[in-house]
Amino acid sequence: MPTTTTRSIRTLAALMAVAAVAALTLAPRRIVAPARGGFMRLMDAVAQPLLAWMPSGEAERVLNTLMFLPLGAAIALLLSRRLWPLAVLAGFALSATVEYAQASIPGRVPDPNDVFYNTVGAAIGVVVVTLVRWLAAAVGRTTRQIQPRS
Repeated sequence: MPTTTTRSIRTLAALMAVAAVAALTLAPRRIVAPARGGFMRLMDAVAQPLLAWMPSGEAERVLNTLMFLPLGAAIALLLSRRLWPLAVLAGFALSATVEYAQASIPGRVPDPNDVFYNTVGAAIGVVVVTLVRWLAAAVGRTTRQIQPRS
């Protein structure tokens, strides 16, 4: 069971992820363009060999996926293991809400494909948390088995 401090940190992380998604997806393009451009340049520099074969539209999908990965992970950390699918559902719901809201923001164009890739990102975040927790549990079991009993 997480401590109050751990839970507070996890809640803060989830709120920060939601705030980042809201800022990147709901702010007018002229405000977000510099951050998006910086991310795309960083992605080009770091992952150029992996992304060289991708058409430019694919890079946008990768961006949409990566943007929701921290959100899925942060929400999964707040939930018990059996409720983790709700983190994916939350990613889907937030993405669908954002795309709906973008229809009324000048310069923004809603795209149903974004909902899919955002949801995939949230799911990957949940998978990462799941794998780390399973690994930690396995290491904990192994450590307990190795320790001599008194």
